Amino acid sequence: MNELDWINWWCCTWRWAHPDWRSGLLAAHGLDGDHDAALASSRHAALMSALGVTPCQPPPLDANVALWLSLTVEQREQALLLARSICAASVANQPTVPERHGHWCRSLAKALRPGLWLDHSNVDPRVLLASWLGAPFWSRLRLAWAPGEQLEPLVDLPRHKLDTLWRAVLWRVDTP
Repeated sequence: MNELDWINWWCCTWRWAHPDWRSGLLAAHGLDGDHDAALASSRHAALMSALGVTPCQPPPLDANVALWLSLTVEQREQALLLARSICAASVANQPTVPERHGHWCRSLAKALRPGLWLDHSNVDPRVLLASWLGAPFWSRLRLAWAPGEQLEPLVDLPRHKLDTLWRAVLWRVDTP
């Protein structure tokens, strides 16, 4: 991701939002899908406010966010699945990772010991991602998922554990 892509992503978050965000906001303004570009360009501040995003100048390119954004949709889903497997392997009714990742996930879980710093009853890997990347970036990244889900960062998680978790997971999904 280059600087222009970064600025584009930061300023035009609307373009990458989940379709339900778009349709909900357009319906709230009595508009159809043909008017989304006009709304985004003429009422940008109001649109960002309705999305819960504070309009501001883009910060310097963040390597962690850029890495997440450079992943394909499939790689992002795989990353979330791996993070869930590492941090909540003992929780019932969770999707499982392919066997080729199973041993790796168990080894990382033994090293990170998420049971000591994470509540297993409520593990959503997107919340862990939010906690790792931080609120300023998360206000935009969360728009990739449907509205209505509670995906707020947790502030009391150990930064070094999250950093190790996500760097390992992103390395794993980005390595052929």
